[in-house]
Amino acid sequence: MTDYSGLIVPLPDLEPVVGKWRAKYDTFADTPAHVTVLFPWIPPDSLTEADLDAVGQLTTSWQPFEVCFARFGTFEDEDVHYLAPEPADPFLALTEDLCTVWPEYPPYEGVFAEVVPHLTVSTSADAAQAAEFRAAVTALLPVRTIARELTAIEVLDGQCRVRRSFRLGGRKR
Repeated sequence: MTDYSGLIVPLPDLEPVVGKWRAKYDTFADTPAHVTVLFPWIPPDSLTEADLDAVGQLTTSWQPFEVCFARFGTFEDEDVHYLAPEPADPFLALTEDLCTVWPEYPPYEGVFAEVVPHLTVSTSADAAQAAEFRAAVTALLPVRTIARELTAIEVLDGQCRVRRSFRLGGRKR
């Protein structure tokens, strides 16, 4: 998959906690610290302003919500280390709402039986590197923040850019 779009909930308050480690060990380090709610989404060359307007309409029914990151999780089969949001339910509900509008784009192309909301810290660290960043990040937890927006991103030729951001509760940014 070369070019794609996705919908994420950016969490800038987590950037000071995980940014350094994501820069070293995350394939998608050029995206802000975030929880993905729908990926992959519409191919960038097919993504229209009407699609983006539909996302904006959907976000008007959502209010900002508090979320806490207090523990690590690991997807063992992929060696992905992540922070688990608590509660995870608002992220799952956002994904469900988006999939109601775009059922042809299931999360992660329908590969996983269960969608697990997460903030990826590493996709490439070895065991020693993982132990180092997990200890450093864990010392800074818990982090409480407010999820305030949904952002449409595009990755073109390996470079991520924001296509449009929407404040939960309305108002385009």
